[in-house]
Amino acid sequence: MVTISVDGILTTTGYTQEDYTMLGSDDFFYVGGSPSTADLPGSPVSNNFMGCLKEVVYKNNDVRLELSRLAKQGDPKMKIHGVVAFKCENVATLDPITFETPESFISLPKWNAKKTGSISFDFRTTEPNGLILFSHGKPRHQKDAKHPQMIKVDFFAIEMLDGHLYLLLDMGSGTIKIKALQKKVNDGEWYHVDFQRDGRSGTISVNTLRTPYTAPGESEILDLDDELYLGGLPENKAGLVFPTEVWTALLNYGYVGCIRDLFIDGQSKDIRQMAEVQSTAGVKPSCSRETAKPCLSNPCKNNGMCRDGWNRYVCDCSGTGYLGRSCEREATVLSYDGSMFMKIQLPVVMHTEAEDVSLRFRSQRAYGILMATTSRDSADTLRLELDAGRVKLTVNLGKGPETLFAGYNLNDNEWHTVRVVRRGKSLKLTVDDQQAMTGQMAGDHTRLEFHNIETGIITERRYLSSVPSNFIGHLQSLTFNGMAYIDLCKNGDIDYCELNARFGFRNIIADPVTFKTKSSYVALATLQAYTSMHLFFQFKTTSLDGLILYNSGDGNDFIVVELVKGYLHYVFDLGNGANLIKGSSNKPLNDNQWHNVMISRDTSNLHTVKIDTKITTQITAGARNLDLKSDLYIGGVAKETYKSLPKLVHAKEGFQGCLASVDLNGRLPDLISDALFCNGQIERGCEVALMKADLQGPSTTCQEDSCSNQGVCLQQWDGFSCDCSMTSFSGPLCNDPGTTYIFSKGGGQITYKWPPNDRPSTRADRLAIGFSTVQKEAVLVRVDSSSGLGDYLELHIHQGKIGVKFNVGTDDIAIEESNAIINDGKYHVVRFTRSGGNATLQVDSWPVIERYPAGRQLTIFNSQATIIIGGKEQGQPFQGQLSGLYYNGLKVLNMAAENDANIAIVGNVRLVGEVPSSMTTESTATAMQSEMSTSIMETTTTLATSTARRGKPPTKEPISQTTDDILVASAECPSDDEDIDPCEPSSANPTRAGGREPYPGSAEVIRESSSTTGMVVGIVAAAALCILILLYAMYKYRNRDEGSYHVDESRNYISNSAQSNGAVVKEKQPSSAKSANKNKKNKDKEYYV
Repeated sequence: MVTISVDGILTTTGYTQEDYTMLGSDDFFYVGGSPSTADLPGSPVSNNFMGCLKEVVYKNNDVRLELSRLAKQGDPKMKIHGVVAFKCENVATLDPITFETPESFISLPKWNAKKTGSISFDFRTTEPNGLILFSHGKPRHQKDAKHPQMIKVDFFAIEMLDGHLYLLLDMGSGTIKIKALQKKVNDGEWYHVDFQRDGRSGTISVNTLRTPYTAPGESEILDLDDELYLGGLPENKAGLVFPTEVWTALLNYGYVGCIRDLFIDGQSKDIRQMAEVQSTAGVKPSCSRETAKPCLSNPCKNNGMCRDGWNRYVCDCSGTGYLGRSCEREATVLSYDGSMFMKIQLPVVMHTEAEDVSLRFRSQRAYGILMATTSRDSADTLRLELDAGRVKLTVNLGKGPETLFAGYNLNDNEWHTVRVVRRGKSLKLTVDDQQAMTGQMAGDHTRLEFHNIETGIITERRYLSSVPSNFIGHLQSLTFNGMAYIDLCKNGDIDYCELNARFGFRNIIADPVTFKTKSSYVALATLQAYTSMHLFFQFKTTSLDGLILYNSGDGNDFIVVELVKGYLHYVFDLGNGANLIKGSSNKPLNDNQWHNVMISRDTSNLHTVKIDTKITTQITAGARNLDLKSDLYIGGVAKETYKSLPKLVHAKEGFQGCLASVDLNGRLPDLISDALFCNGQIERGCEVALMKADLQGPSTTCQEDSCSNQGVCLQQWDGFSCDCSMTSFSGPLCNDPGTTYIFSKGGGQITYKWPPNDRPSTRADRLAIGFSTVQKEAVLVRVDSSSGLGDYLELHIHQGKIGVKFNVGTDDIAIEESNAIINDGKYHVVRFTRSGGNATLQVDSWPVIERYPAGRQLTIFNSQATIIIGGKEQGQPFQGQLSGLYYNGLKVLNMAAENDANIAIVGNVRLVGEVPSSMTTESTATAMQSEMSTSIMETTTTLATSTARRGKPPTKEPISQTTDDILVASAECPSDDEDIDPCEPSSANPTRAGGREPYPGSAEVIRESSSTTGMVVGIVAAAALCILILLYAMYKYRNRDEGSYHVDESRNYISNSAQSNGAVVKEKQPSSAKSANKNKKNKDKEYYV
């Protein structure tokens, strides 16, 4: 009989199961615990006692042992292990803690458990995945023929995957991965975990259900050299080595849930106090489970999918085009034209056994690489591509590729979402909301090696047997193991991405070619379309008829695409007779606009013709193969061949107009370079359709939409040019991205310094820049005067709003757009002008803000010395991208890209794409062919071409046609502000060089004279020139023709006064002039500009 009594009140009596009465105690008597409490037979307890014991006495028939007194007296028979104090103290309660986010964690001291060790804890969660404990040892090189550069470490980890608990252990001679329990443990209940290890063997227990293990190999030493992480890993993982077997670490799955009663080697750990000391974000010193389900309030925006987590909601934004905890932030779009790419060059070689990949794409092409991991040392790859309008997943781990296909007709120019999940040998591919396609990898290999993640073009081709087609279209929301790489690149959060793809959604016109006459054509290699076919091209023309494509074959087989009376015809013969399919369109296609054409034929003889958004389909019976043999002709054929074309073909001449983005079953030919031969006049680029030239007028005139993005149209005799200075864009029509730099985390700076003898002083300034960022506080641009003067101008972000402050000698003057939040990660353009103390500020197409400070203000910004971009020097570094900076005639980012000697770059600053061409933006519209000789990317969204104004109406002043570097003599207007008030600007309007005109209120620059002698000589020379001009004018007046002139004012060409709405203003003519002109049609006329 055994009796247990507590305080003499609670008494329990029991009996032994066997028929014995003697208790042997020949070995040891333990008080407060034992060396292996978890292994005591029949006991559910695994932790040693914490608290106070008093008057511990053992007695039997022969002996009485006062154990607590003997231990305190140091009796030689008593041995003390651990920390035992012979007084009763308050023992800290082991309060539970909650990890509220996957990013939260606690770091514990290094676990010294070389030979033996134990860890126990309780946990509670409803989340399926999370890394609970992890630590590793010193790195060592792996002796592996397949992965000679792989780093191996001893490690210990406990993780949750898909609701199951796993133990992972490697002591240097092989990894074991044990599922601790067959049932899932993410049901929100408390579970007790106990891990015991002695050499190579040990156990992992969950709620007393014990699973033994034995590590492979001979090693019995677990050499852990790093901290022991609880709940997750730090964001900055430098120095950490993640074994490929620890999937949660590489998938960035942190633990969300509760932990309590953590014991390491029998010693309790006060993790609540540790969290407070480490000031860990996202760790709460309690554990409670909310009864209400978070997803009931529909917290996920923009159709994000909601999942209930542990006291939180989890949004799956992969199919929405948005990012963020609630899918609230629009994801960045990258545009690809077939020559563009984004390449993530990872800092270290990666080895993974599990991947989560998702992306969104939009394309009209049936073929093209979407995303691929590539290695410099092996054929390993995980690749997603478009193949005949389907998504193809290829995974190669060194033993040959495994492929899966999903979706169909995905080249419909709509957004599609692709998701890939790999866990070891298991593969799952999903497109949109269709049924997932699954597969299993063959062989024993599960490890994927890669150095790069590539999109658009595969550049690492050493181990490729065939190179996938380059991608033409748009990508968005590329996420690889939790990393949203497109947005990380754009925002400068990582500095190891290389790209020339363009941020933002743009209509793509790739490799345009102009067929200038109807007799022009090219011949290419035979079209390979035997069993199926996917063709795509874009065209633009004013001609009603013309042969676009022709290829003949064996027997009667042929294919023709032609324009007939402005409508598209697709004619073909597979051997059963010719068929004609007319493309559907609301109106004739010869409207001088770009049209997209997709023609396909699948293996079941379903023919599809898609023109823009209109689709026509037809199924043909009989033969299914198109056996083509001769050359493929694009744009037409030889003149004598038209007579022998099949009867259903109407063409009698070739195509005249522009073709672009030609895709022949995934092959993207260069119509000029790849041509077997060319006939007639064929040029790269696409000419702007010119108005019929008047003998005495310009061939192209400024219209309201001539220049994009609020560029100013400047009328010239033989065309027009666009002043893109205040737009942040570039190109002939202000629709190409300006030179762009990414300022990454940590800050960077671009500094321009004027030469000491060339420092300008200005009465008026103009500043424009484009940017995108998510920062609330930052300095974008600052201009400072020479040391000691104190004049400055600063463009900054404060509390997510853009503002400018400046001082030109009196007081600080500030102006801010308070209604526009600009730290939303989207692209914004800000324009600032100053005239004396007055200023204007405009963000995008918001109304112009005007500032007119009261009182007398000094006006000149003296001796400007530096332009500082990026704000690092001011202690508020900018992070994001800056584009197209313009300041008083200086395009500083262009100069930086061209390695100007006056510019210095420091810190984390990176140029996006290639160095811009030295060709100026004033190239005329009639010379656009050479500018567009490669690819054209036409932006679909432009800023408003007219802007409202608010605030005090400005005083109207005549628009001066002075250039940015007009010199004002020092004798008239000294650079000292205190002496400048009596001086008035000249009323003369000198002609602007090259016919260009500035914005209203252009910068007026006062250069400091380096020599009084030079100034005097200049004044004398100017006076002499004026006298000569006056004498010449008097002479011409005396000898002018006295005959009469008939002036038709209605034919006056548009005034050259540049307006900020993107085009010149058409002056209203007096009605009397109009009526007079009607009666003088047969008279001689004189036109003037």
